[in-house]
Amino acid sequence: IHSRLTFQNTGERHMNTLISRALADAFFAMRTDSKDAIFFEGGASRIAQQFIDNPGFVPTAADFPEYDPYCWDDIKEDCECLRSEITCFLKGRKISDDTQNRANFVTDKAVTPLAKLKTYAQNNWQLTSVDIELTHLCNCRCRFCYLSNYKTHGMFIDELHQLGLALRRAGIIFISLTGGELFLRPDAVDILNMFAELNFVLDIKSNGTLLDAKKIDALANLPVFDMQISIYDIVDGHSDITQRVYPFTRVTENIRQLVAADVPLTLSVTVGKHNINRLDEIHQALKDITDNDIFYSPYITPRRSGADNGIRLRLSAKELNEKLLPFLRKTHNFSRLESYRDCSTCLHPCTAGITQVAVDPLGNLYPCLDLPVVIGNVKHGNVDTLLSSESRQSAMSQFRMADMTQCLDCEVRGYCDSCVGIALVENGDHTRPARHKCDVVRFFVLSNDP
Repeated sequence: IHSRLTFQNTGERHMNTLISRALADAFFAMRTDSKDAIFFEGGASRIAQQFIDNPGFVPTAADFPEYDPYCWDDIKEDCECLRSEITCFLKGRKISDDTQNRANFVTDKAVTPLAKLKTYAQNNWQLTSVDIELTHLCNCRCRFCYLSNYKTHGMFIDELHQLGLALRRAGIIFISLTGGELFLRPDAVDILNMFAELNFVLDIKSNGTLLDAKKIDALANLPVFDMQISIYDIVDGHSDITQRVYPFTRVTENIRQLVAADVPLTLSVTVGKHNINRLDEIHQALKDITDNDIFYSPYITPRRSGADNGIRLRLSAKELNEKLLPFLRKTHNFSRLESYRDCSTCLHPCTAGITQVAVDPLGNLYPCLDLPVVIGNVKHGNVDTLLSSESRQSAMSQFRMADMTQCLDCEVRGYCDSCVGIALVENGDHTRPARHKCDVVRFFVLSNDP
């Protein structure tokens, strides 16, 4: 039912480990094998892709028609610095301080390329990432799940291919693929291959129950930035959380195979009243499988159809501080949130619709998966127009930081995104913050390091 087009994996290592994007007046590239990246902003960045494709490329004044001829000597010097840095990047070497100092287009070298990209994208309404729900079908029925139904199969692969082409044109670099459980789709691997062929960096979220040796081999040959496996229990049998038979032994073996195949992997555990008193046991069981990072999140979002019984599993502020905090400190998993925004200058509370968008299995385009404001439908509308900054600005115009008076007075306002989507679902009003969001952010900001 899903497959009209097929994108085959040959079984050999996916050779296209370089992801690059030429933006309006900037350039970003990343090596998916090493996670090394470069970012340039300014006039010379327009020819960066030519240097990537052909290190011997010789720029001329015709490549910069808007500049006066008397500027050409400075432009040539910038271009040579650009060539030098790209050459070092492609060879896996660090650029010299001398080249850094001579390059007018290179900013503070202490700031990472990803941080530079983030700042540029926020300032220019430049999309860099998209979340795509490939299906709402799922083999679990988690009590804290945010999905309102599990019936939507998803877009055909040729529709996803056309979407991918439009996402490339929009400058998007990172695609996060999720469900439901995406591996319930028989063409899931074909879809991953297709997005890889379109030169995207892939984030994949799965419950890990449906993986097998063939799928894991395919994942090892793809530009995966992170494969996140959600862990719901640590025993086989009927699970009170998934409300289904949970195959922990199978998940364990799949995790070990992913690690052996060098697939970048993170384990994720949603923390709530259902497991707060078992975290030591859970942590030890997972560390017995792999030493990979484990992400413990106490953030439980409401069901999209409205608040439901799942939110009763949320930890109170008291439980966060008295139970979760000691565990995170003991396991060295506590990290304070970094500064997110400057409320005195930002027009909108978060980056939804500005640097990111989301697509559900029906093709509806949203600012993000948590914000139920439909920009349009990618199956029926002009996707380039829907992705344009004008369409996104129109959708986000109603969400203004200035209207969120409680957030503006909050002591952790600079660290929070004031999730307007969750506030809408829970309060019916985006200007009043969602209480659970406040509790979680305050926990990760105000808790003192040991």
